[in-house]
Amino acid sequence: MTPTVREGREAAPSNPPGFLATQDLKERGWTPALITRFLGEHDRTRPNGLKMGRRRLPPVKLYAEERVLDVERRDDFLAAQARAADARDRAARARETRQARRALLLESAAGSYHPVVHPEPLRRGAVRKAREPYLPALDAELDRLVREVGRVTERERSHLQGLLRGRLDLALASAYDWYPAPGSRQDGTKATPRAPGTASAKASDWRDWDWD
Repeated sequence: MTPTVREGREAAPSNPPGFLATQDLKERGWTPALITRFLGEHDRTRPNGLKMGRRRLPPVKLYAEERVLDVERRDDFLAAQARAADARDRAARARETRQARRALLLESAAGSYHPVVHPEPLRRGAVRKAREPYLPALDAELDRLVREVGRVTERERSHLQGLLRGRLDLALASAYDWYPAPGSRQDGTKATPRAPGTASAKASDWRDWDWD
């Protein structure tokens, strides 16, 4: 019979009967503020089974389940928990709105990039040679847009670079009939590309918007 835990590895610590860990409380709708307000100091601890590199993380705080259940029956706790849930929902909606607006900002900024391709006598399929002459200008445009947009994270920069690369690829696909257009199907046929600048927002709009 295969053992549950492999030899040489520690079994994950489990909570002793009658106690709940902080993660258990979180799954029951508790927040750090609710724990501090209604439970206060933890009742005991257990070893943490997780490590960061070679360093074991701090012990897991445990709370007596009976004490937790008593608090969860209280009206003041239920009201506070409902308010905390509403606050989480509002924060999540606000975060989604900010992310959507930020994505539109990056797309609109990328729409200001209009690469002009000068076809060369290249062999069919020479994708790299077709693209390489335009990469320095693309990188310069990326740096310019990052400065103008402001507060661009590494993830956003990578996304913006991908948007610019897509516009360059679209321009190259218009110049070379063999160049794979963005969205090309696996059978080699090209999907109908969306013309640059057909988004609902104009490429120039983003410069005048007041973003958070």
